[in-house]
Amino acid sequence: MLRINGKDYELRYPINVLCSMCDAGIDVMNLKDLKIDVKVIRELFMYGLKHDNKKITQAQAGDLMDAFFEDGGDFNELTDEIMNCLNKSLGGKPVEEEKEKEEEGK
Repeated sequence: MLRINGKDYELRYPINVLCSMCDAGIDVMNLKDLKIDVKVIRELFMYGLKHDNKKITQAQAGDLMDAFFEDGGDFNELTDEIMNCLNKSLGGKPVEEEKEKEEEGK
């Protein structure tokens, strides 16, 4: 859950949204191989909000990201939230738990 301008935004990635992401060229089955940059995060953020606003555009998602940063949020926090929500939608565990398991295996 992200708080932006005093409003809570929940990112969700139901199957139909995941399929739309695949149609747009985002391979959700290989999240570890996803090249993370500002454009990709904006697109993932936009898709995560589609359950609430089916007509949201990339520009509107970018404006919300700007507001999030102005409220004190940072890029890493946003990225972690997106990746956790995506991973959860695919039946995975939170990213932090996966990182801990990788660290233990080293």
